[in-house]
Amino acid sequence: RPRHQHTLKAIPVASGQQNELTEAQRKERQRNIHLHMTLLLHAATCKSPKCPSANCTKMKGLLKHGAQCQIKANGGCNVCKRIWALLQIHARQCKQSTCPVPYCMSIRERFRQLTMQQQAMDDRRRQEMNRAYRGAR
Repeated sequence: RPRHQHTLKAIPVASGQQNELTEAQRKERQRNIHLHMTLLLHAATCKSPKCPSANCTKMKGLLKHGAQCQIKANGGCNVCKRIWALLQIHARQCKQSTCPVPYCMSIRERFRQLTMQQQAMDDRRRQEMNRAYRGAR
């Protein structure tokens, strides 16, 4: 029995630049991300050991791997890199005050800290430019 219900098709890989994707490829990618985000939220809250969702067990396995892996994404684990990318995409979109997705709140807090650091750097740069401009008059 084949593992897939459909035939697999090769997907051309761009050189990593978004603008090289066709509109159809962009829409397909967005659809794919949306499906993964839905599955991630489902798997994070699903308590059923025999969930009817075909991919729930796979996502639960990824989440479990991410929690237990000793190598981690920084160490080069490709599974961790995949799950970490999904968690970051989720965290950027998430608006819930308490979220069941692992690491969502800590990733959001880190994004908030980085944004504040960037704003402070921008403010200092603007102040310095204003000071230099006033001094040149």
